[in-house]
Amino acid sequence: MHDNLNEIHVEKNVLITLHDGVHLAADLYMPQGQNRSPVLISYYPYHKDDIIGASLDYSCRYFAVNGYAHLIVDFRGLGNSEGKAWEMNDPRENIDGACIVEWAAHQPWCDGNVGMWGISYGGITSLQTASERPPHLKAIVPIFTPYNIYHDLIFPGGCLNCLGAFGDWGSRMVAMNIMPPGYQDQQGRWYRIWKERLENIEHQMFPWQGHIAFDEYWQAKVIPIEKINIPTFVIGGWRDLFPQAMIRIYEKLSVPKKLFMGPWMHNPMDVAPQDPWDYHLELKRWWDYWLKNEKNSIMKEPPVTIYVQGVKQWRHELEWPIARTKLQNLFLSHAGILKDRPEQKAGCDIYTTDPTVGITAGLWDPVSRGIGMPLDQGRDDLRSLIYTTKLLSEDIEITGSPETNLFIAMEDAEEVNLVVKLNDVGPKGDSTLITTGWLKGSHYQSHEQPEPLRKGQIYKFHIPLWPTSYLVPKGHRLRLSVSCSDFPRIWPTLINPKIHLFFGKNQSSFLCIPVISPRENSIPKPNIYRPDTSINRAPSFINVAPQWCIEEDPVNSMMKVFSSVEYQMILPWGMEIKNWRTRSTATVSALRPDWARVEGETNMLLHLPSAGEVEIHTLSWISHDRMSVTGEIKINRQLFFEKKWER
Repeated sequence: MHDNLNEIHVEKNVLITLHDGVHLAADLYMPQGQNRSPVLISYYPYHKDDIIGASLDYSCRYFAVNGYAHLIVDFRGLGNSEGKAWEMNDPRENIDGACIVEWAAHQPWCDGNVGMWGISYGGITSLQTASERPPHLKAIVPIFTPYNIYHDLIFPGGCLNCLGAFGDWGSRMVAMNIMPPGYQDQQGRWYRIWKERLENIEHQMFPWQGHIAFDEYWQAKVIPIEKINIPTFVIGGWRDLFPQAMIRIYEKLSVPKKLFMGPWMHNPMDVAPQDPWDYHLELKRWWDYWLKNEKNSIMKEPPVTIYVQGVKQWRHELEWPIARTKLQNLFLSHAGILKDRPEQKAGCDIYTTDPTVGITAGLWDPVSRGIGMPLDQGRDDLRSLIYTTKLLSEDIEITGSPETNLFIAMEDAEEVNLVVKLNDVGPKGDSTLITTGWLKGSHYQSHEQPEPLRKGQIYKFHIPLWPTSYLVPKGHRLRLSVSCSDFPRIWPTLINPKIHLFFGKNQSSFLCIPVISPRENSIPKPNIYRPDTSINRAPSFINVAPQWCIEEDPVNSMMKVFSSVEYQMILPWGMEIKNWRTRSTATVSALRPDWARVEGETNMLLHLPSAGEVEIHTLSWISHDRMSVTGEIKINRQLFFEKKWER
């Protein structure tokens, strides 16, 4: 099958007319010798003619060979599409998506059956479009996808995302939004839409810091999952940015549905460094069933498939949440002990915030570098309040969403970030992160209407942790880590608050874990398709070099975390990306957390057949209350465009 991936027809820059006359650009992959077929759609802001197009080329060809036309479509105002780009998760994206579906359904090469799928933003658009209920959309597959961008990405627990949102995604999008369309038509349309875009371009990160509460701005961006009325296959990763979002999406759906949760970070599963899975084969079964009416066994199999970390095992389940879940409470007590009964004697631990805590918790990597898994948590544990069980006498499988209730008083501040981590401590003292939860202190009653905290008052903070599946073996210990920082995943507070954490008789702080007992009736193990390693799934990428570094300056009590990625690509439609390097840096001072900053820089060197060498340089600098972004374009070393955004 893989030998004939080139035996298809590819039509570049098919123009789709929307309801308001704007034309979106798409690339169409067609099966050879087939007049009409089902159509799959992937709809992205990441450019069909460079990054996302090169990344999805194998997938589009695979599905075309297997009898599906495949469209990959540029967002309005991006890539080769006309119009003005909207902010992230603008609800008008839903309407454009529905227009694309209905346009495709009425083309002579479509048999009227349409599916949508995508990873990350491609999953967002699948959900958005399905919520509009276009008549010809029959099924979707969202992968690694948020649906509530406030809670799922920008403000987890009300705490503002730091390096991932601002340094990685936001800074990189500045460069992507000003770069030229990668496909240059002979009529010069590409140049006209590029010039219009540069004249009207705005910066997507600017509004975020001005909307710290879950207000109308963010509420308008929530995808109404309850409106989806077609079969949905939800795929997520426990180490991804969005494990909670994927679980919540699945729970909210009231349609034929499947859930598949693996050990992955935010990168395609077939090239994942952890337990790779060739998802194309499973998606083909899904599409064959819902778009071709082939009654295979996919819907007879259990609806939930999970990967249990710790033992590295795949398993089917009949439902989510799992019906045989038993909740177990573990109580904080004296001497940093976590035990199964409340402490009778009242106690209190005092903790002063260290804003460098979090650097071993891994990266939230929205740009799919395949790096950033959590490191050993020992360093962060030493800088946190920790509560640890005795040695476990038997295995404990934690599958679901742990929760904590903590009684805390502020000694010297009116705001705090509360961060709780659940760790697996091995016999040699190694500490492995299982899952994390966050809460902005002022959001303890409501994310919609935060309330300043009063010094000295004891508050009960309910802090849910993100869902997971993890088996802690016999002879290990469970550890709850409590701190006020998770840098660089969230921004530090302006000062280092001192907190009093209470436990015992009247303020019984505790952790609640969902424990799964073995199933009485056996279910066959899932069939996990392993990718064929002989296949080059991204032939346009000549070089991809990711990097993640942590630097410590003990003299000045500074920590710096930076991540970068460098690409070189030769694209078959003409453009050559000689070099594309994006570097993002987050810096914090243990003594002056208000000095925390994020810096992003992207440099591109492109060769366009119709224009020559194009250089793009962008810089972003973000602090708690300021943002400065610059963009510059040179063509054949002559300045062509420059702009500065500030707030």
